[in-house]
Amino acid sequence: MNNSKGIFFLMFKAPVQLSDLEYDVHKELLSYWNKIRGSKPMPSRTDFDPIDVPGLLTHISMVDVEPKTERYKYRLVGSETVTGVGEDYTGRYLDELPVMSGVIERYNWMRENKIPYLYRGQFIWSKKDYLDYCALNLPFSDDGVTVNIIMTGVVCFLSNHTERQYPRKR
Repeated sequence: MNNSKGIFFLMFKAPVQLSDLEYDVHKELLSYWNKIRGSKPMPSRTDFDPIDVPGLLTHISMVDVEPKTERYKYRLVGSETVTGVGEDYTGRYLDELPVMSGVIERYNWMRENKIPYLYRGQFIWSKKDYLDYCALNLPFSDDGVTVNIIMTGVVCFLSNHTERQYPRKR
């Protein structure tokens, strides 16, 4: 994340434990995911009840993995992400959006590994390029084997670093 010189680092962490998480939103979401998962490798979409996590809903986005095309489509985008990005991507395919190849690569990794991961990065595609984000990504599966939904808990925050690992797109 930030080191003593104020340099920002991208972060990818998997597997993820509660002790790895900095934000309460992520701790609550991972705890809930583990609870509804039980002894299964991944919970199904029907295991998730928004009523159980009302305080997290603004941070949650869900992405469908289309079985025939293996494309990713935003089922819903939480208002925290909409505020951070400056646009609502609900109903849109990731491969039709600018600068999403890294997200698609990480989602492919999740489909192969079937475990949660944490990512901290820069909103390089956002109209609000002063924001960075941290995302907890959780796999869901209707058959217990194939990831068919990816749930993401997003926390946006102001950039407070002096140097970046890569420059902003202008």
